[in-house]
Amino acid sequence: MLRISVLLDILTYCIALLGYAPLAPFLEAVPRFIFPAALIGGLVADRKGFRLRDPIPTLVSILFFVYYISQTSRENLIGPAINLLIVLLSVRLISGKKIRNYLQIFALAIFALAGSTLFTLDLLFLVYLIFLLVLIAVALVILTFHATDSKMTISQEGMKTLLSVAFLMPAGALPLICVFFLILPRTQHPLWSFLYVAGSRVAGFSEKVQPGASSSVGSEKSAAFRVSCEKLAKEQLYWRGVVLNSLAGNTWVRGVLPAGESGYIANGRAVRQTIYPEPGRSGYLFALNVPVRVSGIRVPLTGDFVLKTATSAGRRVKYEAVSVFGNTIGTRTEIDRGYYLRLPRSLSLRLVAVVREIAKKGKNDAEKVELLKNFYLLRNFTYATTDLPVSADPLDEFLFVRKRGNCEFFASSFAVMLRLAGVPSRLVGGYYGGEYNDLGGYYLITEDRAHVWVEAYLAGKGWVMLDPSTLSANFQKVRENTREGLGFRLKMYLDSCNYFWDMAIITYDLEKQFQIVNKINLRIKSVFWLGHPGRSLFIMVVPFISLILVIAAARRRRVSREEKILRKFIWQVKRKYPFAILPSTGLHELAGLSNDPLIKEFVAIYGRAVYCDRKLTIEEYRLLQELLRTLA
Repeated sequence: MLRISVLLDILTYCIALLGYAPLAPFLEAVPRFIFPAALIGGLVADRKGFRLRDPIPTLVSILFFVYYISQTSRENLIGPAINLLIVLLSVRLISGKKIRNYLQIFALAIFALAGSTLFTLDLLFLVYLIFLLVLIAVALVILTFHATDSKMTISQEGMKTLLSVAFLMPAGALPLICVFFLILPRTQHPLWSFLYVAGSRVAGFSEKVQPGASSSVGSEKSAAFRVSCEKLAKEQLYWRGVVLNSLAGNTWVRGVLPAGESGYIANGRAVRQTIYPEPGRSGYLFALNVPVRVSGIRVPLTGDFVLKTATSAGRRVKYEAVSVFGNTIGTRTEIDRGYYLRLPRSLSLRLVAVVREIAKKGKNDAEKVELLKNFYLLRNFTYATTDLPVSADPLDEFLFVRKRGNCEFFASSFAVMLRLAGVPSRLVGGYYGGEYNDLGGYYLITEDRAHVWVEAYLAGKGWVMLDPSTLSANFQKVRENTREGLGFRLKMYLDSCNYFWDMAIITYDLEKQFQIVNKINLRIKSVFWLGHPGRSLFIMVVPFISLILVIAAARRRRVSREEKILRKFIWQVKRKYPFAILPSTGLHELAGLSNDPLIKEFVAIYGRAVYCDRKLTIEEYRLLQELLRTLA
């Protein structure tokens, strides 16, 4: 035997834990500590029979409320709210347990889980939500018994019955949830995206390049975006994002594109991609180098093939892009060479001297590029993300002292040397590489794959792509390595779940609903517009099915009230006394074998009517129904 109150308390703590768990990583230290302490304290208090009574819980709640309200501002709205929510949930766990307290805990847990969607909305949220709704449904059923008698006990068999009934409630609602999900319209924007910018994490991609800003670059493994497309060679996996064409001091930034500048891709193989970017601060969209067409989102394609959206980057979107592989971007008009030859304010004397020597040897721009490549190859540079040059002149230290750096150093130094040699140049920021998920058929590109490369303008050709990082001695080992092992395979399997979640749930919108309706409409039309054989079959089958349904309905109507109630009676007796029912057993014999007063009374009433060749009166029928309910 188990007390109802004990079962209710266990369910309540589980519900509270489900509300707290998804928010835990985003909480301040105090609320993060208070909840587990309150959970343990509540369990101990239940065992000892001790409860924290008012006004202490109320005073604690008021103090925290005042504190977090004072921390709230327009820029800091979400943090105080969720921290206060968890504190209130913790206070409820260690205070008195009345019916309203249980309901408050259930409500706070739901609000806490909903609050977690302000930070992330992945497949794990669905798991939490399903468990939370099921447990709350069970707890509400048990709460009704607890309200009647808090000291009530229940047997193991009764517990099974109670839980089965409770679990049927959310199970019964599931078909309605699926139907409403398919038919209800929704917005592309998250309900509360204006409250929280999802891209507050540190990203690998940056809209500017400043070599020497830090001595190391962190390895951020979180997803940047996912791309559904065919499997490609690793050297084709350059994901174009932003073109940095100007220098602000020693920092590469994106300046206004010179008037009239427009590029084109002469030829190359086209690849179609469907891209699912993670929400972030940057408004730049990514696609394989070089994107020529984009659909699914309103975004202009600039003359240098950059996709910059004016809409909020804090929402989940998807878009399709068509890219053409080509290492050269043609130009329809002559470029502004002076614009692409501007140099940093200060350059080391030895850097200038080295480039002048190289420029003298090169007869044209193409030869100068090759001579610069040889310079990098001969000096045996090393690709690294730690112990980077940090000084007043980081490029000089990189080229002539440390000879180690990341893609920012390689690309920046190469572009500067090109400009010194009289070759127009610019940087391109994006990503390189990606892990192909065979299960989902898509590429996962993580933030640690952020990359920068160079485009040099060669007269008669256009903008030619160059990746100076590949000139390092260890680039293939560091940047092109393929991750393997059980841990990696498990990670990719879990990521495919997130991918399908994004594809089927997050980006499911009104357009997809219209597509479903159109498909259903076309299927229906295809039935009614069949050829002659199809129409003949349709004309024959439909009337035949209709006739069967009419006959079945007519037979069902001919079953008398007396027959219906007799069938119910036999079914109830079989359940209660299976030994008493035989094919030859009569009603009076059945009443004698069972020796059940309810059965005897039923047989007596039924026999006085039917055996006397008359129908049951309304009063007799009601009485027999009452006997069946009691028998059940």
